[in-house]
Amino acid sequence: MNNIFERIRLILNKQFRFSLNQIQPETEFENELGIDSREFFELINEFESAFNIEINAEEVATLVTIQDAINYIETKIIS
Repeated sequence: MNNIFERIRLILNKQFRFSLNQIQPETEFENELGIDSREFFELINEFESAFNIEINAEEVATLVTIQDAINYIETKIIS
């Protein structure tokens, strides 16, 4: 399984206590996990630290599902 996906799952599990089974690539942060805007920005900070990247504020709105976050992080790590 994708290493980025596994790391995101562990972050969500540790920070928000979601069950690992709840966290799938198609899972939506807001609609399915109930993460509000404040929590989402905390999560973005966790992603930035964990993957040593910077997520542009203008692009945060494009991160709706976990797969969106995986794809975004992959492009940041590669570039």
